[in-house]
Amino acid sequence: MSTLLKEFLQNFNYERTATIPEIVADLNQIVEIDKLSELKKKEYKTKVLYYFIGLAVSIVLLIVIIFIAIDNSYSALAIPSLIIAIIYFILTVLYASFMQEHFTILNFPYYRYESTKKVLQMLNRDIDNISEVELQLSFITILVKENKKYTIAHPHKSGWKIDHYQDEWLKIKGQFLDKTRFGLTAIELSKNQHGWERVRSGKTKYKSKTKKLGLDVILTLTYPLKRYGAVKVLQNQAIDAIQLPTYCQIQGLKITHKSINLAVRISPDMCEANEGIYQSITMMFLSLYQVLNLANILSK
Repeated sequence: MSTLLKEFLQNFNYERTATIPEIVADLNQIVEIDKLSELKKKEYKTKVLYYFIGLAVSIVLLIVIIFIAIDNSYSALAIPSLIIAIIYFILTVLYASFMQEHFTILNFPYYRYESTKKVLQMLNRDIDNISEVELQLSFITILVKENKKYTIAHPHKSGWKIDHYQDEWLKIKGQFLDKTRFGLTAIELSKNQHGWERVRSGKTKYKSKTKKLGLDVILTLTYPLKRYGAVKVLQNQAIDAIQLPTYCQIQGLKITHKSINLAVRISPDMCEANEGIYQSITMMFLSLYQVLNLANILSK
């Protein structure tokens, strides 16, 4: 395993500037780590069950033998062995539970590395073989302190709060063969409502509910003026060239004399769908290049 991947396993952030084939090779290793983690998690989950059954049986036998030992002194000889067995099963249950949790943490979101790999392979068709791209890919869970942006009071529930989270889990930068530089960013949005609530029994319990808000994808193309200089005059017509899946909503389209920027929000039900993310990003690139190609014709 490379030093880069060892560092990745420490903080679950992958960052590298390299050719796309080199980065894809790393992502394939992450896939294998994920598959192994899933198998290990299931293995230790089964062990926890078996060890717990062993613990329960040992405790029952100990109780039975203690009652038998009152009339039969020979039965008491088994008590030390059962106590040792109980201690053993307690330790093994704790260890197996710890390892199950450890491999659960290493079980990365499938859609992140798979959609990233597909996007890179798509981009590689129009990038020089020796050209490098910058990639930042995060597998950290969204509900962490670093991702919390702001908190507001709940509008209807007294004492409740709503935390809003933004997880920028993907950034890709590179340059196409036509010298157009691109920057792609994916930001997952979520909110968490939490507070104390009185339940039917009359007790007060702390409750928390998380809701996905979608995935914001931002694409910026910085184009060579000589080739696509006429794009500025297409400011009003450019929006008609944007063709996206039905589960996407345009958040903004901005054209300057140097770049063109498109912001899109993928609906919450598709924000963790590998194929949906890939299709959305692909159509964003194709739509912006349709604008650039029309500008190229006008420039001539």
